[in-house]
Amino acid sequence: MPFFNTKKLEELRMIAGGDEVFLQKIGETYIAQFDRKFPELKDAVAANDAVQTEKLAHLLKGASYSVAADDLADDFELLEREAETGSLTNASDILHRVEQCMVDFRKVWLDVFLGKNPDSVQ
Repeated sequence: MPFFNTKKLEELRMIAGGDEVFLQKIGETYIAQFDRKFPELKDAVAANDAVQTEKLAHLLKGASYSVAADDLADDFELLEREAETGSLTNASDILHRVEQCMVDFRKVWLDVFLGKNPDSVQ
């Protein structure tokens, strides 16, 4: 299950001022960006393109932090750092973890963002 930074979640809720539609859009926007960019990232890794991998991992890292999905962001940061060295040795393992985490993210993000199920936050 994804780890959500509870402090960041509270900041998002405060920014939204109780507007659940706004919070829902934040999550939907993140998922849409992930769905567009993650296949590109996988292709870059498959092509052993460290430069493109670094760029895409950086983009997805920032997006993940913005929705308080720190575990995803941390994995993207690991991938970004590895790509900076020109190596993608551990990239497949990282991508696999990200894919598994996103399955859980998709299941719980609405509950977490809208506060419908506080037990969803870890």
